Amino acid sequence: ARLWIWFFFPVLFVIVDRLILTQHQRPFSRLICAELLPFDVLHLKFELPEGFSYQAGQYVLLGWRGEWHPFTLTSAPEERVLTVHIRAPDSLDWCSALRRRLTYEAPVAAGFTKIEYPPKAGTTIRYVKCIDLQTKRVYSRPDPSSTTLSVTPSSQPRKNSHDVVVDVDPDDDGCSFSENALPGDAVVLQLSGPFGAPAQQVWEYETILVVGSGIGVTPFVSILRSVQQRAAHRTAILGSTSTSAFAKRRPARDTVHSSNGAVKSREELIRDVIPMPSRVHFVWVVRDQREVDWFYGLLSEAIRGPAKDIVEINMFLTGEIELSKVRRLDCTNKQFFGRPNWGRVFSQLKSEHPEDHVGVFLCGSPEIGVQLARQSQIHSDPTFPKAGMKFSFHKENF
Repeated sequence: ARLWIWFFFPVLFVIVDRLILTQHQRPFSRLICAELLPFDVLHLKFELPEGFSYQAGQYVLLGWRGEWHPFTLTSAPEERVLTVHIRAPDSLDWCSALRRRLTYEAPVAAGFTKIEYPPKAGTTIRYVKCIDLQTKRVYSRPDPSSTTLSVTPSSQPRKNSHDVVVDVDPDDDGCSFSENALPGDAVVLQLSGPFGAPAQQVWEYETILVVGSGIGVTPFVSILRSVQQRAAHRTAILGSTSTSAFAKRRPARDTVHSSNGAVKSREELIRDVIPMPSRVHFVWVVRDQREVDWFYGLLSEAIRGPAKDIVEINMFLTGEIELSKVRRLDCTNKQFFGRPNWGRVFSQLKSEHPEDHVGVFLCGSPEIGVQLARQSQIHSDPTFPKAGMKFSFHKENF
């Protein structure tokens, strides 16, 4: 008779979760391009929806054909676009179906010729924004002017509206807006979010240790890209060609008075307005060379910029691998074989930053999180903040 009690709270939590979800933006998004990377990784670039604000390290829900899936944003907020990287092997039904739709089915329906199946890595399909005149909703179609592939004119008329802004009813889940009623090459995608994640707290620390395992590198790619953008902004304002002029704590000649009467240097004011860590220690734990290959380009691009000297990247290959297949990666400082010795990692950080409050961030395996939490506690000084240093641990499990 009391069996309902066991179902009441789970059902209540689901209802509350759905009510909260309806409060988030769910615009029909314009897809700029879809690029197929090695190892079936799909790179999607979206136009930033009007009023859509996010921070590095956050994630969104991507909706297509009635299903919603979470993906971490790999773009930086300063770039004014949204990008996600989706691992889409054939074993993942929804992801692989989306990959085929964007890189093969939609282009073929649009009249693209000389397109191979399955598409090879490097295939890039550009899309244009269109609008359905009846429902006033946005969808995307392959761009016939794209130069990446040979095309022939499509027999279906184009409804070209590159600059149309559409207001979407937030209470509408979009299920009634089907691709079946649109041209054969149409793709309807929605975004919901953004949603918070512990990684977005990196801006509260001067020194951070970020640990990513496997695909857990994605939120930190967004953070590294944002660090480069913020460093460029600081450099432009301070008129310096070196990151060290504003990354390290040191007095500047120009001083101003704050509202409470304290004297602040120009450099300190810029640091308050554009916060960013002065030192980034990144540890990437991967099982084999394949995991390295399908995100190496993304990681390498993320560290290019004026802040490259404050970023230290160490990679650990934990699986069995032939030495002949190992190649030196330009974006890493050191490469190791085997699992990290976290006690040694934390001891070294403590010696390098004896008076800092170090933020420790994980995006990956819960087993690694247990070790990081333990080492953070062991190596933190109980006298902090009066003396010594401290590690504060934040995790996001995948």
